[in-house]
Amino acid sequence: RCRFDNMAELFAVVKTLQALEKAYIKDCVSPNEYTAACSRLLVQFKAALKQVQGSEISSIDDFCRKFRLDCPLAMERIKEDRPITIKDDKGNLNRCIADIVSLFITVMDKLRLEIRAMDEVGPIVQLWWLHHHQHLP
Repeated sequence: RCRFDNMAELFAVVKTLQALEKAYIKDCVSPNEYTAACSRLLVQFKAALKQVQGSEISSIDDFCRKFRLDCPLAMERIKEDRPITIKDDKGNLNRCIADIVSLFITVMDKLRLEIRAMDEVGPIVQLWWLHHHQHLP
């Protein structure tokens, strides 16, 4: 009984996510409501999938195949693992990496020149620290 309840919960989460995606496309849900609901559903999906995974079902694709679940929008959202309103910031990632490498090289050069005064090295280290941690949630 517990196994079937878990499968029913997973089925319901996927169907709800599909309905939410359709509602967002039709502009029936505001972007803020969509982001909050989609994020919550993705967390619920991960928890429900862990409870269902076993010998018969190893992935969400297996589950959808077994129960003939046709939810392409939900599957896309599950694969991306983020609401569509949250943009993928890969373009800025390369720039941030270049900035961090540049600051690291500057600090290393100062240390090699035996410039170790905190008032000269400190600001650069603080900049590096800020760049390094700005993408953390």
